[in-house]
Amino acid sequence: MREGIYDLLVIGGGPAGISASIYAARKRMNFLLVTEAVGGQVLTSGEIENFLGYSEIDGVQFVEKMMEHMGHFGIEPLLDRVVEVKKDGEGFVSRTMSGKEFVSKSLLLCTGSEHRKLNVPGEREYTGRGVSYCYTCDAPFFKEARVLVVGGGNAGFEAAEQPINYAREIYIAEITDTLRADEILREKVLSSSKVKLLLRHAVKEIKGDGSKVTAVLLEDLSESKVYELPIDGVFVEIGLVPRTELARQLGLLLNERGEVIIDCNNRTSERGVYAAGDCTNIFAKQIITAAGEGAKALLSLYHDLTYSS
Repeated sequence: MREGIYDLLVIGGGPAGISASIYAARKRMNFLLVTEAVGGQVLTSGEIENFLGYSEIDGVQFVEKMMEHMGHFGIEPLLDRVVEVKKDGEGFVSRTMSGKEFVSKSLLLCTGSEHRKLNVPGEREYTGRGVSYCYTCDAPFFKEARVLVVGGGNAGFEAAEQPINYAREIYIAEITDTLRADEILREKVLSSSKVKLLLRHAVKEIKGDGSKVTAVLLEDLSESKVYELPIDGVFVEIGLVPRTELARQLGLLLNERGEVIIDCNNRTSERGVYAAGDCTNIFAKQIITAAGEGAKALLSLYHDLTYSS
C-alpha cells in the first residue's frame, strides 16, 4: 500500500541522514526520513571528543542531542527498514520491511556501514557469547577478565580503552606492524599496565566451551608460529563495510570497496539519487564528516530540484 508521495525520501538515520533532514525541514521540503534506528553507529560509540562544540560527550547522549534537534523542527522519523527501491518513471518507489510503499522525486542514501567480520571459525558461534562488535555495550561484562581487541586503528584503541576499568588483561592484536590510531589515543591506552600490544598477529580461530569464549588461536606472523591465547572476550574492530544493497538495486556505480561513488555535490551515477556518509567513497569516515556530507547533499539536492529543468 502506497503511503504518500514526497519530494525526497532520506534513507538512514545516522549523522548524515539526521543532518540532511534538519536542512530539509528548514527548506520546508516535503520529505520523509526512514531509518531502522535513530543515531546509527553513534549509538555504539564511546566518548566523542572531536565534534565541534563538544570537548567530550557520550555517544548515546550525542544521539539524544540530535533527536532534540530534530524535534525542534518537528521531524518524526519512520522507524522501519527500506528493503527495496526502484526507478518508476520520473521518480522512485521504496518499499519497507513492514510493507509500506513510498513514491518520491528523489532519494538520499545515508545507509552507513557495518562492522567487518573476521570470518574465522568460532566467530559466528560465539557472537554475543564473548565475541562483540560493540565495546560500549559489552565492556562492563568483562570485569576481571582477559580480553582481546582486534584492530590497531582508532576504533580498536577506543575498544581497548573501555575495558581498562573492568578487565584484568587487555591484548591488542594488529595484523600489520603499523598502528593507525591517533597518537593521543595510543599514548592513553598503552600507558596502562593492563595493555599488551601484539603487532603482526592474526586471529585464526575463536575457541570456546560451547557456551562462551575461552581462547583464541593466534598466528605470530613475525615468528611464523601459531599459538593459543586463553581469553574471555574478543572485541572485533577491523573496519567497516558499506551498506549499499539499495545502491546495487538501483545500479549505482560503486568503487572496488563497494562504496557509492559520488561527485563533490553528492550526486550518484543515477539522476535524482544522492548519497552521504559512510556508504560513500569519501575519504574520512567520521561523525563530523558524515554530518557535513548530509547537509551538503541536501543543499545540492534542493538546488537541483528547485532550479534544474
